[in-house]
Amino acid sequence: MKKQRLRNLTTGRLHTTMGDIYEDLEYVTGIKGIMTHMIPNVYDAIMPWLREMVLDPEYWDDNFSPDLVGEYELPRMNEQERDDMLQRYSQLKDLLVKRFGPESESE
Repeated sequence: MKKQRLRNLTTGRLHTTMGDIYEDLEYVTGIKGIMTHMIPNVYDAIMPWLREMVLDPEYWDDNFSPDLVGEYELPRMNEQERDDMLQRYSQLKDLLVKRFGPESESE
C-alpha cells in the first residue's frame, strides 16, 4: 500500500482520493461493498487493529507530509481480527440513525 494511502486511514484525513479509501478498507477488512455512510464506523472499528499494525509515529501525526512516499506492507486482517472488528462495528450506532433517527429529535 502506498504510504499516503495508509495515512488516509491513520490520520482520518484525505491524502489521496476517496476511491483509495474504499479500496483500502475493503482490502484490509476483506469486506466488499463498504458504503459512504459506513466509512466513519468502519474507520473507528479498524483503529485498534491498525494501531497494532502501524507502529511508526510518522503515520499518526496530524501533519500533511507529501514527502512520505513509497510502499508500506500492511497485511489484511485475519479471520479473528475481522470478527473482532465486526464486533466493535456492531456496537457503534449507525450515523444516519444517530443524526436523523427518532432519538435525535429529543436531543
